[in-house]
Amino acid sequence: MAFLHFGSELKRFGRGKLPPLGFVVVMLLPLLFGGVFVSAYYDPIGGLSKLPVAVVNQDEGELDAGAQVVENLLEQDNIKFIEVSAEEAREGINDGTYYFGIEIPKNFSDSIASVTSDSPAPATVNAVFNNSNGFIASMLGNQVVNTVVETMDTEFGVRIVDNMLVGFSTLGDGMNQAAEGATTLSDGVGSANDGAVQLADGAVTLRDGIASANEGAQSLADGASQLDTGLGSAATGSQTLADGLSSLSAGTAQLGQGATQVSDGVGQLVDQVAPLTAFVPDINSQLITLRDGAATIASELSDPSSTYRSGVDSAVSASQQLAAGLQTLKDGSSQLSIGARTLADGTSQLAAGSEQLVVGAQALRDGTVQLDEGSSELALKLTDGASQVPTFADGADTTIATPVETEQAGDTTPLFGIGLAPFFMAVGLFMGATVAWMILHPISRRALDSRMGGFRGTLASYLPATVLGLGQATIMWAVLYFLLDLNPAHPAGLWMAMVAISWVFISITHMFNNVAGPSAGRVLSIVMMAFQLVSSGGLYPPETQPAFFHWFHTYDPITYAVNLMRQMIFNDTPSNDPRFMQAIWVLLFIWALMLAISTLANRTNKVLRMKDYHPELKV
Repeated sequence: MAFLHFGSELKRFGRGKLPPLGFVVVMLLPLLFGGVFVSAYYDPIGGLSKLPVAVVNQDEGELDAGAQVVENLLEQDNIKFIEVSAEEAREGINDGTYYFGIEIPKNFSDSIASVTSDSPAPATVNAVFNNSNGFIASMLGNQVVNTVVETMDTEFGVRIVDNMLVGFSTLGDGMNQAAEGATTLSDGVGSANDGAVQLADGAVTLRDGIASANEGAQSLADGASQLDTGLGSAATGSQTLADGLSSLSAGTAQLGQGATQVSDGVGQLVDQVAPLTAFVPDINSQLITLRDGAATIASELSDPSSTYRSGVDSAVSASQQLAAGLQTLKDGSSQLSIGARTLADGTSQLAAGSEQLVVGAQALRDGTVQLDEGSSELALKLTDGASQVPTFADGADTTIATPVETEQAGDTTPLFGIGLAPFFMAVGLFMGATVAWMILHPISRRALDSRMGGFRGTLASYLPATVLGLGQATIMWAVLYFLLDLNPAHPAGLWMAMVAISWVFISITHMFNNVAGPSAGRVLSIVMMAFQLVSSGGLYPPETQPAFFHWFHTYDPITYAVNLMRQMIFNDTPSNDPRFMQAIWVLLFIWALMLAISTLANRTNKVLRMKDYHPELKV
């Protein structure tokens, strides 16, 4: 049974050197593509931190929001933002130094603050792309810009709501209430002003009254002092009077005793001269009269109940009471004098205070007049201000919700297939160059056997392949242009570039076949294609890939093929992009180098070896 003999086919890979190696290579080819592609594109998003992006801040507004945005962008670690001038950004994006750029325009801050104006407008962030830098880079750039704008929307939207909307939502009512309060204040201040005027007038009246009272108090103090002095003199005189009356009373008593003695003596004399009355009748009557008068005087002077003596005693008693009363009055008048002086001092202070009160009341009156005027003006201004509170115009809600929007400058993002067309075209052309040597002979035995020169021998096998490459490139160009609406910026230039790239790729695969032989050369071409594809930057920017692929990107022929076709498809003025001429010169160098290596290899291929007649492995 046939399936029992499958081991016979496998046994031939155990003989020689190339068959086992070829068997292993064939087993590893799927891993080559699977492993290399997975490794190269393992985490391109994580590699965005190495993707250089230009940031230009031209904001000139007072809010200086642009500087805040740039500062936040430079602090980001997931994208390599680099702040540059507008000219540096333009040149860098054009030559691929920066994959894209973000520009903060001059009116950015003004637009942010325009939410309360009559014509609110969202702030604009200009995103500048260059499709010559790669479609995936532009797509990633769009995502980055959208994320940046969303962050700006959130940040500035929250600020607007916190700092403006919340305040404005209550500002109108608050200002109306303030206006009403100011009106009430104005009315109250008017009443206070009237009261202040009355207070000032009353203070003047009070001052005048206190001044009069002070004068009266001074007069009272002077009068009390004079009264005290007079009472002191009266008390002294009354005491002297009392003392004199007491002396008079004592003298009266002594006089009464003397009068009694005189009366007794006259009585004795009358008795003695009675016998003589006959002789001197007049003397007797006179003596009797003298006796009676002396008795009367003695009675008046000695008898306490007599009119004179009782009067003297009453006078003595009254004078003593008068002296005591005057002394008491003197003590009271002294206290009165002290109190009157204290009163005078107090009224003097009160008069001084009333003068200050008048000054203060007048100042209060003047102040309330000014306050009345100010409160009236405040009420008027607040009323006007309440009517002028910003109201949000149509479109303010949109501006608040999305205060920042993106405006794409430079190239617009193409369709996915068109954006990746340069990469897939390069893949197709290299695949065509590899397959071409499966139907063509990479080594022309006839040319070598005829002892043709090495370079001519190389051209003998190379030129037929270029005809095939011309057909491949032309067919691909026609399908893309006429059927898939590629619409390149330079159709003829794209066709010529594709033909030239095909010839360069054919020279590469031709070199592998000449150096390593047809079988190994085809395998090497496939291996080389795998590494070139992932390193070319045709999909993700090389900055997002592992270090090896980033390094190999510089030496990868497909890198320059992709760049050249991008220039022809997307760039209206490729001569302004240094990568255009760079791609042409590098591809020319690779083409010449490959032909030179093939020529050197053909010198060895002129000698036929046993393995050439019986190759160990055919692919």
